[in-house]
Amino acid sequence: MFQFLATVIPSIVLVYFFVTLDRFPEPRRIIIITFILGILITIPAGFANVYLMQIIYENFYYSNYYNEIDTFFVGPFVEEILKFSIILLYCSRLDDFDEPMDGLVYGATAALGFAMAENFDYVYSAEEFGTTWQDIAWIRAFLTAPMHASCGAIIGFSFSYYYFYNKNIIFLIIGLSIAIILHFLYNYGYFELIVISQIIVLFFLFRNLRKKQEIVKKSLE
Repeated sequence: MFQFLATVIPSIVLVYFFVTLDRFPEPRRIIIITFILGILITIPAGFANVYLMQIIYENFYYSNYYNEIDTFFVGPFVEEILKFSIILLYCSRLDDFDEPMDGLVYGATAALGFAMAENFDYVYSAEEFGTTWQDIAWIRAFLTAPMHASCGAIIGFSFSYYYFYNKNIIFLIIGLSIAIILHFLYNYGYFELIVISQIIVLFFLFRNLRKKQEIVKKSLE
């Protein structure tokens, strides 16, 4: 039971945190659907990662940059594109996607659904990594889950910027690219540095958007 709770609670707590930061909360039904979609993309992600792993091994194993290529494409490239697809194909089409904060909330929620599903592969296979499930659970709760959430929020913010500020597709590409690069650097070994940097960026993004929400809220009172 404790192992199961350690696997699912971090993502659920973080979703609650992101949702409650929104002065105009999104419908619970949409949050749940977005979270479930995040869980479901682990299926194509698994197949795509295995396929790319094999392709990269066959073509780049003797390259000096094999490790970098493998680390970039197997995980970051595949997973961030799939998170991007949830916002593109579902969230951005919603009538409730009606203010900048929504992109961050939807992006983080989708990413945390993915992180929770991925947790099961790691927490329940701890012996394969030569450690205990408790150690894996702690690492993923305080480092990996926040990393996924932050990457999702960055992608979501790029959609918000595109829809509400400047309809130039380059902003969507930039948001996706930043998420992929940050995820790559995290997987490459810069765990604490990436997560701390992401938290700082999100702090200022959320603070700025909440101030704008406060202005709107006061104008409606």
